[in-house]
Amino acid sequence: MKWTNITGLKKTIVRPRASNEVKSEPKKNKRLSSTVNLPQPDRIRMQMDVLRNAVESARDIYCPSWIDLYNIYRNTTTDAHVRSQYQTAVNKLIASNFVMARGGQDNEELTGLFKRPWFDKFLEFCYVSELWGYTALEFGLQDQNGEFTDLKIFPRFNIYPFNRNIIINQENTAGFYYGDEPARWFLLELSEPDNLGLLELISREVIWKAFARRDWSEHSEKYGKPHVIVYTDTEDTAETDKREQAAANFANNGYMIADKELDKVEFLESTGTGTAYLIYEKNIRLIDEQISKLMNGQTSSSDEKAWVGSAEVHERILDDWHHSRLRRYTNIINYKLIPFLAYHGYPLQEGDTGRFTELDPKVITQENPEEPQLEETEENTPEPGKPVKKKVNLLPW
Repeated sequence: MKWTNITGLKKTIVRPRASNEVKSEPKKNKRLSSTVNLPQPDRIRMQMDVLRNAVESARDIYCPSWIDLYNIYRNTTTDAHVRSQYQTAVNKLIASNFVMARGGQDNEELTGLFKRPWFDKFLEFCYVSELWGYTALEFGLQDQNGEFTDLKIFPRFNIYPFNRNIIINQENTAGFYYGDEPARWFLLELSEPDNLGLLELISREVIWKAFARRDWSEHSEKYGKPHVIVYTDTEDTAETDKREQAAANFANNGYMIADKELDKVEFLESTGTGTAYLIYEKNIRLIDEQISKLMNGQTSSSDEKAWVGSAEVHERILDDWHHSRLRRYTNIINYKLIPFLAYHGYPLQEGDTGRFTELDPKVITQENPEEPQLEETEENTPEPGKPVKKKVNLLPW
């Protein structure tokens, strides 16, 4: 048996090396993702105790495991409200105008290098890293002009962030080390290995939401339909069995067999059917609000609100969150992406920078923007022929 050393945060432990460990470097023109075995989709119970155990396993400082946590995250992202908030954030990112500059001047040629499908994916994956935590991006093959044609997230189950190893199977803890020079293997890292992302919190809400939806369905099934009561004076067992069978099949067959003189049929409905659902609906709405706040800082941009003022305030909060993301992603582009592209032959020089024009400072042309300029007008004059000064806001917003 072969052994390998793995250095932890506090001490060094020795663990048997997996028999299917990657012992040699892949060919340079071959992407690392083509050498791993993708796991089959696995089921996991979406329960609070399972989530707590998964988080504790991922935070283990000596031998962490992300398998269960990633399975929970994958289920969480299928929630409709999570998906809606995700699309809201991503669509605003992709719609943002990005330009490149050289020597302090905007450069159309350099900007054109980023008007590619892979850059839209890059912006999306930057947001994905906020949700999932540590994320390794793998750039695809290059075309005849040396430009990348694709970009994807390296399979999460085949990367071990603890020691920055590519592993063949998800159960392994050691494989091919890429950490010293990930760019050489077309990998670009986002976030930190110990970052579990926002989905750690969002998963809790989705689990509680699933319970609320299930309880609501069970309540509706049990109390939402009327109950059939058959009154009869017959003592004949065979006749009673017939009535019982007819009552049991009533919902399916739509009719009831009864003796006109001796039997009476009555429908019994729950008196609380009209309002009992509110306890479940309010819980679900509260959960969706918490998810919205975690993902985009507000709720009114996606949920119906009665007050226009409230919606406008939430819209401004969404814009603030969006601009903060653009600022963070600008730093990632300038300090990580551009050096990465230059390493792989892009015509980029030291000092080339990118920016989103939404973050450019507003240009004010009037001398004192605090006091709107006044304009002469004949409207609403107190005396005929006497002009009054009306305040007119000449600001562009």
